[in-house]
Parts: sequence; C-alpha cells; structure tokens
Amino acid sequence: MRKPFRAGGVAVGALAVALTAGAFAFAPSSAAVTAVTSSKVPGSIRPGTPLKAVGAGARAAASAATAATSVTNLLAVNWAGYASSRGTTTFRSVSAHFTVHTLDCTGVSTPNGAWAGHWVGLDGFRATSTTVEQTGVVEACNGTTPQYAAFWEMYPLAPGYPSITVNPGDKISVAVNYNRSTRKFSLTFSDTTNGQSFTRTRACPAGATCRRNSAEAISEAPFDGATSTILPLADFTSASFANVTITNTSGTHRAGLQSSFWNTYKFTQVSDGTNTTVAGAPIPQGTVLDSPTSLVLKRSFIDHWQAANG
Repeated sequence: MRKPFRAGGVAVGALAVALTAGAFAFAPSSAAVTAVTSSKVPGSIRPGTPLKAVGAGARAAASAATAATSVTNLLAVNWAGYASSRGTTTFRSVSAHFTVHTLDCTGVSTPNGAWAGHWVGLDGFRATSTTVEQTGVVEACNGTTPQYAAFWEMYPLAPGYPSITVNPGDKISVAVNYNRSTRKFSLTFSDTTNGQSFTRTRACPAGATCRRNSAEAISEAPFDGATSTILPLADFTSASFANVTITNTSGTHRAGLQSSFWNTYKFTQVSDGTNTTVAGAPIPQGTVLDSPTSLVLKRSFIDHWQAANG
C-alpha cells in the first residue's frame, strides 16, 4: 500500500526531486527502444511534451482570452502547474529555482517503472503549439530504486541528458531564453551548490514553428513513445517552483506567472482512464493525480503528488 500524502515540512522554493548521476537500467519496452548513452534513460522516454488537455476546445478558448489577473483552471492528462499566455504575445525567457529532495519508489512494480519530469519551458500550451523548448529534471523508479537525471529538450526532437551530478539539498536554477538576433534558444541548468551546470543553444527544430506564445513551469508524467502511453507518475511528494519569472519578447514586461500583461492558467493532472498506478493498475477517469497550490506572490507554487497514483 502506498503511503498517504505528506503535506508538512515542504516550503515554497524546495522542489521535491533528488538528482544524482547514475545509470537508468530499465528493460526496453520493445526491441526498437534505444538508450541515451549519458544516463541510460530509454530513448523512447520523453520527459516533457505538449499539453494533453482534457477538453481541447476549452484550452483554445482560454488561450485567446484577454489579459486578466484571475487564474483559469484547466485539467490535463500529463501536466500539473502553471502557464502564462495571451493572444499574440510572445515570450523570450522563463526561469525558476528549486531545491533537490528525495523520490519515493515504494511499491513500484511496473516493467518500465514510474516517472516524473519537472521543468520550465516555452511553448506547448496553445492548441497550435507542437514544440516545447525546456530544461529540468527527470526522475524514475527502476523498481524501488530511485534514479535521476538533468535534461534538456527541444521537442519534438529527442531529449539530452548531460553528465552532471546533483545531490539532495542542492540549489538548482533553470532557464530558457530566446535570442532574437541569432533566433536560437539557450537552455540552462545550474547547480549553484556544487557549481556544475550546462547550457545548450539550439535553433527551432527543422520544419517546426516555435511560436513562443506560452511560458510554463510544469510537473509532468512523461510519455513513452515505444508504447504510446503516459507513464505512471512517480512519487515526488511535493515539487515546489519558486520565483518563476517571465519576460516578453520585447523586454518591456517582466513579471511572474500571474500578471496584468498575460493570462494565467493552472493545470491539475487527472486520469483520462488510460493512466495507471505505479503498480500497473488502471486509474479511473477523472481521478486527480497531481494538484498545484495557489500561487504565492504570483511567482511560486507547489505541485502535490496524489496517493491515487499508488
């Protein structure tokens, strides 16, 4: 039996993830699956993907709304957290901070384990968006063994996993920036405790249109391309995003997730009937799997993993 949700002792600014260098050693879900050399994450795993909304029409209508200081609540099959977006407004940067915490893998028995991704990024929210430019952490339970990796991803291209070591208690900063002069994105991950970091600078994927019409901070149940399924959500307990800061393309507006310059959207992850527990049991449609708190000072929030995942 999974343990009950633990609400106490988690402060805004402390992201409930634990990072360390180490091999992911999952059995491939099909013979065609390859592994990424640096971390051994199966090549089919996508830590960050576009929003899979419950009610796509509602998402399209919401993203076209006029700016307001209120928050629009939406349901998603894969996301929990917040996004900012407004009409034709485009963004050049999003950043956030968190502190490393420990993943709990009690009771995980599915062949491909249980997974969670925590990231900041541009794109992926609007109905017309097919790209996401992002960086953060991906966590996995290989059986009951927790394993972790920093990642960057220019979806729909495959993610990258730089070989850096991060330990519990480390302070992490993540950011995605767009340079209008070079038309490239810089994805930056920095461990300010031990000094390790990486930056990857990439253009929008060939044939894609990186519209930059949303900015977000998200906890996600990753997608397995080999089985075309959303993976069981690993128990990260609570994931806290602090001081999320967003800047529009012109640089005239710099604010948090909630601002008079753009709309704010809050995502609660729910099962669509295809999600499964960490033991492989189906989760009934509509069950809440990951729920964010209200925003604190318009910039910070906590995502809470729910016991229904167990």
